[in-house]
Amino acid sequence: TLATWNHFHDWYLDTIRIGPNQEPRTLALGLYLESARTTVTFEGVTCFSVEGLGLLNIVYSLRIIDASDKNYDMAIAALNKGERLSKRKASQVAFMYSSLGAELAIEFDSLSVAHTNGE
Repeated sequence: TLATWNHFHDWYLDTIRIGPNQEPRTLALGLYLESARTTVTFEGVTCFSVEGLGLLNIVYSLRIIDASDKNYDMAIAALNKGERLSKRKASQVAFMYSSLGAELAIEFDSLSVAHTNGE
């Protein structure tokens, strides 16, 4: 799914929406590029960490990573800085690398992408 969108390279992050404080938790990222807008929704979120959030947040890459990925340990270290509100561990880890601004680590079970306008 993320590869279809070129991992959102050079898109802008302008919203982070956190779902209700109950299981299963959701986290949604609002991204735009010119007139195109998408929302990437992570479901079953068990842990989340964000660093470097600023007024301008340009995505370098949003990727699902696993233990074989060279950046897996870095993503897990970022998650360890986050607040874990569940003893349950979700099945996947995503990391949003930045060109400028926010970097995010998300532990989750599934994701969806909703394209709302533009191409």
